[in-house]
Amino acid sequence: MKEELKSENFGKYKNSQNYHQAFRIKLIDDLVSNQESLSFIERKHGIPSGSLGHIKRDILTELGYYRILDKMKKGQKEEGSNAEKEVEALKKALELATMKVAALETLIDVAEDRHNIDIRKKTGSKQSK
Repeated sequence: MKEELKSENFGKYKNSQNYHQAFRIKLIDDLVSNQESLSFIERKHGIPSGSLGHIKRDILTELGYYRILDKMKKGQKEEGSNAEKEVEALKKALELATMKVAALETLIDVAEDRHNIDIRKKTGSKQSK
C-alpha cells in the first residue's frame, strides 16, 4: 500500500524549499485536483499557515510560469500597439475613400449639368438586359 505523503514524513520547515519535492507536488496536486482552499490543504497536511502559497510560487517559478507570463504580457502590449497602428491606417484609408467618393459624385454632378445627361440610375428603374 502506498504511504500517505504527510508533512511529518518530511519534517516541518519554515522555508518551502525544504519540503521534499514529492510532498510539494502532492500539495499542489491537492490544490488543483480537489479545488480545495490553501488554508484547508495546509490544515489537512499539518503545515504552517502561508506555506502552501510559498510552495505554489516556488513550483511555478521552477516551471518557468512567471517567465512565460511576462513574455505573454509583452506580446499583448506589442499586439495592442500594432492594433492601434492598424486602426490609424484604416482611419486614413476610410478618409481617403470618403474623399474619392465625394470627388466622383462632384464629377458626376458636373457632367450631368454640362451635358444634360442622366448618369445616375433612377430609383425604381429596372436594369436592361
